Amino acid sequence: MIERRKKISVEFNIAPLIDVVFQLLLFFALTAYFVANPGIEVSLPNAKSAAPTDATHIVVYITKAGTVYFNSEQVEISQLSEKLKTTQSHTTTAILKSDEQVQLGLVVKVIDAIKQGGLKELVIATERNSEQ
Repeated sequence: MIERRKKISVEFNIAPLIDVVFQLLLFFALTAYFVANPGIEVSLPNAKSAAPTDATHIVVYITKAGTVYFNSEQVEISQLSEKLKTTQSHTTTAILKSDEQVQLGLVVKVIDAIKQGGLKELVIATERNSEQ
């Protein structure tokens, strides 16, 4: 009796590949979101008269530790006005996002540097107070 060889069939299951591609897509979408939004931690003070503003302006941050950021780049206060002069775009408004525990003297120095940088308007960012 002659035994016939069994033919091995190869099947390609695409379901795990689709799962992996979907997870990669989700990973890159989430990391792109976090790259676009800087991770500067600032606890804004509350105000009842707070109103939303356009996000296309220049943003200056002051952290709790007293570190100053121009958009997402750390700068010294002495360099801030020069940085503002060289990077002014079509906007003349700066948004100051300062932690509520920062000393007033530091905030005044940053405001002075912003005014020396040639910006005409300054908005101090606050969080809207839910109690009315």
